[in-house]
Amino acid sequence: MLSMTEIRRLTPEDWPEFAKMQAISFNYRYDPSGDSDKKRDPLDHPESWVWAAFDKGKLVSGTYEIDYLMNFDTNRAKMTGIGGVATLPESRGGGYMRIIFEKMLRESFDNGVVFSSLSPFSHDFYRKFGYETSCVRNNISITAKHFLSIKPYGEFISIQPEDDTTLLSQIHSVYIKNVNQAVHRDYWSDNRAWKRFAQGDHWAKGSYLYLWKDENGTARSYIKYRVIQDDGDTNMSVIELAFIDKKGLYGALGIVGGLSTQYENFKWMAPTFIDAYDFIGDDWAVNINTTPRDMTRVINVKTALELMRAPEGEGEYIIEVVNDKTIPANNGKYLVQFGKEGSKVSTTTKEPDIRCGILVLSQLVTGYRTLENAVYSKRDDLEVYGNQKILNNVFTMKPQHQTEYF
Repeated sequence: MLSMTEIRRLTPEDWPEFAKMQAISFNYRYDPSGDSDKKRDPLDHPESWVWAAFDKGKLVSGTYEIDYLMNFDTNRAKMTGIGGVATLPESRGGGYMRIIFEKMLRESFDNGVVFSSLSPFSHDFYRKFGYETSCVRNNISITAKHFLSIKPYGEFISIQPEDDTTLLSQIHSVYIKNVNQAVHRDYWSDNRAWKRFAQGDHWAKGSYLYLWKDENGTARSYIKYRVIQDDGDTNMSVIELAFIDKKGLYGALGIVGGLSTQYENFKWMAPTFIDAYDFIGDDWAVNINTTPRDMTRVINVKTALELMRAPEGEGEYIIEVVNDKTIPANNGKYLVQFGKEGSKVSTTTKEPDIRCGILVLSQLVTGYRTLENAVYSKRDDLEVYGNQKILNNVFTMKPQHQTEYF
């Protein structure tokens, strides 16, 4: 069956078939009538960002591969976001997604992509392709009336889809400066990323976006939330809250108490570097559960090691990467020498200080976990042979927040 399969990017002519395949796979409704007369929304992703499998000419499986620039240790690294992974029900189990990922990820390597990220339906499924949990969220739920202790001041400005997003962009750039996995929203032309973020009329979508300025008129934060119904309660669910400092965070949160007569609960899938127990006086009123939302894999090991933040001073270590079956070019021994000018990475035949597979490496490089923590992983392809002090200073935990949804 797979010998008759073609793997390629979509053309505009393929789009109706892809849309129908996704509608069937995700059980939503799609009306194909009049497709030939319709123009796609210019804010939608281009067809070329979709990889698909065609079996005897029929589109049976596909996924988005979205181009991003990810913040990585204050550097901008090329990243792909994988989303909309789908296969027709009658074609599942045929191995189509496996061959899509193999071709897609190897082309990403050739094109200079450094990382790839996704939100999994099954963690074990994507581990087969080298992805590992790299970013968790704290699902926060707090009764909105508890925020009455945060007195609102300054000014909240409603942002509509046609409004200028310059101040939002400036706040976002400061917010993500030291946060790994966050995406730079100036990566697409014509301000398309911010247009997508701000789209959706309040009265039609139940989605609200507010810029907050302090008493001096300085823009310090913004909050975007939607109204959701849950078990009979009307809740405020935060889509994104970004701020330049502590004052900005609590300025944005000042809107919650004022709306506590409208909303029963405040909900936020928040980054773990935010401690919600700081928000209100009663810690028992804060409900938190952790969700392993995002997985990441290193696409190009050498480039990732070059961009990764180095410890202070000068030093070197040797890392051997094994078991990257999808991108075999990553396997091998790397000598990493670091100093004032950054890191220099070269291949070597010397014995390694550390040996690990692509799964653990993806967690260590992004800063999801420390080396001291990773040695307790059940993965049997992580071994540390020496140079422990330097390695512990290299592989440290760093703030994480995948800011996009794909």
